[in-house]
Amino acid sequence: TKACAIHASAYIPDFRISRGLIAQVFNMDKVLQETAAWVIYNKDLKAYEAIGERIPERDKIFLDSSIEKKQRLEGLEDGFFLGIEMVMSIKQSPIFKGIHGSLLNDLADKITPLDLNRGEITKFNPDDHDTPIFIVAHGELNLKNDQTRISTLKTGSIYGDLFQNGPTIRANMLEATERSVVFKINLMDFYFVMANHHELVQGLIKNITEVNKHFS
Repeated sequence: TKACAIHASAYIPDFRISRGLIAQVFNMDKVLQETAAWVIYNKDLKAYEAIGERIPERDKIFLDSSIEKKQRLEGLEDGFFLGIEMVMSIKQSPIFKGIHGSLLNDLADKITPLDLNRGEITKFNPDDHDTPIFIVAHGELNLKNDQTRISTLKTGSIYGDLFQNGPTIRANMLEATERSVVFKINLMDFYFVMANHHELVQGLIKNITEVNKHFS
């Protein structure tokens, strides 16, 4: 909730930087830290530079890297998602409906974002025990087995053995049909998060069952 409020403040005209917001830049929680730094950078560059002198070097490298990729306020046009935006994006999928953001935050930590231009391909091995789960955060892609198109995945679509209804669809690549951002999560990392969050498992089972009923 706090991270959402900080993120929303970036879009409030004439928003003034407060001591409370500055304090979040020193928070141990990476999502709060990153979101607060991004807001301060965009609202008051001099304030961010002054704060930067007090931030530990390791944290400053992390924050500067995020802000460099996310300098504009045009939403997803830069193809980069802050940690809080990853959680917001995941929550839009029916598979994660009603699951608390704090649980999805742990899942977002395991995400590797893939920014693909039209025609770009990402390949994977369907026989690998750690075959990734893919969540389409933005754009549209063709799911293919070699050169054979199996289906089209749009924003909010999820591909992975855990989420298939009926026989497993064998595929080994995703090809972007337009500028797309895909969240990649290795299967073992996904299992690790589920093993530590019983509530997440219950929510996924409930949602997957409802989604499958809808399409059956």
